[in-house]
Formats: sequence, C-alpha cells, structure tokens
Amino acid sequence: MSDGTPEPNGEQIILADVFDALSLLDWHYVTANSDPKKPKPKKPKKYPRWWENQKPKNSPERVAKLDDARRRKREREQAIAEGRIA
Repeated sequence: MSDGTPEPNGEQIILADVFDALSLLDWHYVTANSDPKKPKPKKPKKYPRWWENQKPKNSPERVAKLDDARRRKREREQAIAEGRIA
C-alpha cells in the first residue's frame, strides 16, 4: 500500500517529535544566552521522517533533471575540449 515502505510505529513518531522539541528548546536557550555581537545560530532542522516522504526516488521529474544535468555536463566538457570556453 505504501510502495514497500514500512509503516512507523507510535514510538518512532513520538520519538521524532520529542527530538524536534528538545532541539528547538536547546536552540532557544542558546539563542537567548548568546553574545549579542555574534551571529545567531541557525534554527534546527526537523528530524527526518521517512514515513512522510511522498515523492518516489525515481520520479519522472527527478529523472528529467538528472538527464538534463548530464547533458549540460557533456556539452560543457565538449566545449572545453574544442576550446570554445575556458
């Protein structure tokens, strides 16, 4: 039903939420107690939730982007070899 991806159990979901809450709390503490002259730290990223990943690994958009990048790389290497660009 979910393309072969195992379903998370309740414990995994709660642990991800707890991890996010603790990292955000730590970020708030560090930001509030840091030197005002120094730059503030970046906000922490959410814990990666593999069960929310809706996009398949080899989606048509991703394959098209990869093919386009490979084509541009070949064209650039050919232009360098021909001396058209440095």
